[in-house]
Amino acid sequence: MAIIDFLDKIFGGKDEVTLKTCSVDESNDIYYKTLIAEASVNLITKTISRAEFQTFENGKETKKLNYYILNVEANKNKSASLFWRETIEKLLKKGEALILLQDNQMFLADSFTRNEFAFIENTYTNIAIGDYTLSDTKKESEVLYLKDNNSTISNAINGICNDYTKLINSSVKGYQNSKARKGKLKIPTNLPKTLQEEGKLQDHIQTTMADFMDPSKDAVYPETSGFEYTEVAESKGSKSNDSGRETKNFIDDVFDFMAISYGIPPSLLKGDTVDTKDAVNNFLTFCINPLAKLITDEINRKMYGYKLYKERTYAKLDTLNIKTVDLKDIANSIDLLNRNGALTIDDILRALGKEPIGGDIGAMRFITRNLEVLDKVAEEGSISSYRGGGDDGGEQD
Repeated sequence: MAIIDFLDKIFGGKDEVTLKTCSVDESNDIYYKTLIAEASVNLITKTISRAEFQTFENGKETKKLNYYILNVEANKNKSASLFWRETIEKLLKKGEALILLQDNQMFLADSFTRNEFAFIENTYTNIAIGDYTLSDTKKESEVLYLKDNNSTISNAINGICNDYTKLINSSVKGYQNSKARKGKLKIPTNLPKTLQEEGKLQDHIQTTMADFMDPSKDAVYPETSGFEYTEVAESKGSKSNDSGRETKNFIDDVFDFMAISYGIPPSLLKGDTVDTKDAVNNFLTFCINPLAKLITDEINRKMYGYKLYKERTYAKLDTLNIKTVDLKDIANSIDLLNRNGALTIDDILRALGKEPIGGDIGAMRFITRNLEVLDKVAEEGSISSYRGGGDDGGEQD
């Protein structure tokens, strides 16, 4: 706490009295960084939890045990949605996350030691899940290990936040000063004996001025025993509104820097409604989809392997259904893709957030009659082309 001499050596000699006033604590610790970091992580984890793991066998989508584990129940004590939210949160905050595969269940490790090797499998020891620590060692092929270490950017963000902490504190202090009342108190030289001790005089002044300086009370200051109070006019400088706006601008800057570090459009993190569609698309492209790819690759190489993967038996974290879409916005696109054979009936139902019907009917594709394979039409002699253009004078091949 900074101590400022309010009155020093008012009286000379051995009877001198020193009065002191105390300033407000100036802390360098602010909570803006924590707030913004938590908001960023929550936005990403909640978004990922809306994605769906699709599982395929020989190129056909199935919903068997792996689908259930990845989408519904990660283990006996945790749903898949909560499990993946906790996993992504640990990945973003710690830079890595370890998932144990055991008895057709997935468990997220709270702490572990990773032993890296060059030409043999990495191993994991001291694996702790809650209060339980595993005694055995896990190999790389027995676990899912996710790593997204962004220490360089983290260090840069920490430095930026430390600098902005000083700016925000200074701005807040300036705003408080612009709102504070200041005055001068004239003290007589012939103080009463009961107030000649420094502590008693200080207590007397604080007690007398407390109600008068309280902005929530209407009060009158009684000037007694020669004490005279004079209000000091507000010093020239920035207005209080300008100081408040300056503080908000500094906080917005911290939002922008933190959002960029996570790959989130700043407007989306701050809840702005302008250009939301573009912001969401950028968020999915540069933040969510890379995380989905990271998780998908690890699942496929550990839970499936090359032999199954080359036979088109694999899993995929699908992020297409994260966005809530209006049926009117996608009706024309669905119609175009449907009549060109790009989408099946089940594909369309999934895009609408409805349950696929499955079977041969759900897998059916349609194509309009005026579209046909070029080679087939040419063989039937029903295709012709012209050189020179037009119906009058064109030479037919």
